[in-house]
Amino acid sequence: MGLFQISLAITAPMLIFAATPAEVKMQALFLMQQHKTEESIERYRQYTALIGRSDFEMLQQMGLSLLQKGIQSDDHQTFLITLFGAGLSGSSSALDILEKGLSHPDPQTQILALHFIAKIDDDRTDDMLNKAMSSDYLSTRMEAAYFLSLRKSPRVVGQIEGLMFRLPPAYRPFFPSLFALIGTHDATSALARLLDDPDLNVRIESILQVARLGRDDFLPSLRKRLTNAHVAELEASLFALSTLKDSASIPKIKRHTTSSIDTVRLAANLCLYHLGERAFISQIIDLAKQKNPFAIGALGDIDATDDLLAQFASSSDLQVRVNAAPALLSKRDPRCLTALKEILIQDARDLAFQPYSSVGRSFTAFRAIPSAELRSKDPTVDLSYSIAIREQLLRESIHLPESAFLELTRALFQHQQNDLIPSAIALLENLQTDGAIQVLREGTAKLNSPLIRDYCHLALYRLKLEGPHEEHISRWVMQQKDAELIRLRPILPWKFRMEQEEYSLSPEETSKLLIDSFLSIASRREEKSIAFLLDAILYGNPINRYALMGLLMKATE
Repeated sequence: MGLFQISLAITAPMLIFAATPAEVKMQALFLMQQHKTEESIERYRQYTALIGRSDFEMLQQMGLSLLQKGIQSDDHQTFLITLFGAGLSGSSSALDILEKGLSHPDPQTQILALHFIAKIDDDRTDDMLNKAMSSDYLSTRMEAAYFLSLRKSPRVVGQIEGLMFRLPPAYRPFFPSLFALIGTHDATSALARLLDDPDLNVRIESILQVARLGRDDFLPSLRKRLTNAHVAELEASLFALSTLKDSASIPKIKRHTTSSIDTVRLAANLCLYHLGERAFISQIIDLAKQKNPFAIGALGDIDATDDLLAQFASSSDLQVRVNAAPALLSKRDPRCLTALKEILIQDARDLAFQPYSSVGRSFTAFRAIPSAELRSKDPTVDLSYSIAIREQLLRESIHLPESAFLELTRALFQHQQNDLIPSAIALLENLQTDGAIQVLREGTAKLNSPLIRDYCHLALYRLKLEGPHEEHISRWVMQQKDAELIRLRPILPWKFRMEQEEYSLSPEETSKLLIDSFLSIASRREEKSIAFLLDAILYGNPINRYALMGLLMKATE
């Protein structure tokens, strides 16, 4: 008998407990309200056996009762996983549960609650986000400001300005990006004021945001900055004029092509290139040949530099290779593979990768740092950046020719690069070509690499391809019934998570695979998948039942 069928078989002896379906249903709901989860689920199964089908509305009610129980717990782990369950449900009926996370004394818990609240489209969402703006923790208030900005809440400009004026000046550079997100007339006026802020860093950030918004109405202000501006502000202004395609500024821009400051010279020449002045490419190439990492990265935007970047990607200088590989990858040139593997596949050097910006923050480069684990307590080294960089480069590699991408994923499999395996397999799954499916099938045979094997089975199960994939995943999940389901990945600083859409789960192997497996099973929304989730709630780790009930609610919405 398959695991999906166990739940159906055990309901038969329960039929003697009630005379009518209505009575059994009332008992099940009452028992869940009394925090008797096991008895409630058994009554639910008796009820569905009597009516011959699942009752999704009833499961929603039972799930909400269980989550209301969990959120009242004094145990932090239970409280946290209940928040996950409420968030995973995606149900507006769970908003009151999520709101309790905003009052929790732990700031990370508050941010987690905010993340899920912001994803629910409900009239109460803005009120809860506004409540978070009064948190005792600045990180929570900044996160709430971000979500309110995304939603373009009616009062958000005034709220964000109020917060900005209450904070020390060192925090002001964070705010131009929020006004840019809002994009309304009031927000644009606030951004314009920040362009003339006394703080250089605020002005630079405002210039960059004007460029990214495509606001050519700010061109007169930007042009004035080409004379008598601070080096950093000048570099940012050149970037903005390039982005806004301001050909009227070409005479002034040319004056800076021979600047003694490398990044100003690079910004000016790159600006002219983007404005159609191809004669200035040679100066960018000369700077790149001097191993300037910003110039090497800039070659990714310039035509006919593929061969030069390929040379840099095979350089004997590690820092040159690390910056050439992403630039060559952006051109979809498979000659980036060797250097890209060096970044993605860890070896005895234990490399970590840190981003760093030019003084005007218009250029970004990467620095390779050896012996990362030994330097994990070094405040200048943040390993969470490294995994984010490597994951992003892996995602971009899907745009390489398919043969090159498949070679890369096979290399990740061969070296058991487990921190990237979930992302690599997800990319193969999305590709769905014969070659990608072949790599996934090869992965299911890797007996000495259980993470690869199990994730490949999961991908093939989600693709609904023939094979023992469903049986493998269901068996594996039940074997992990005592495992802890949810763990958090360290949170990146607020500004660097601006474009992150999903809250990141821990890369810890069992936790990540288990939640992915449950999400996949729940997404089927079939009778047997509902029964399987109920089995997992009944027989698995009790701490997991709150998150699993949230998945069950999602599957039955």
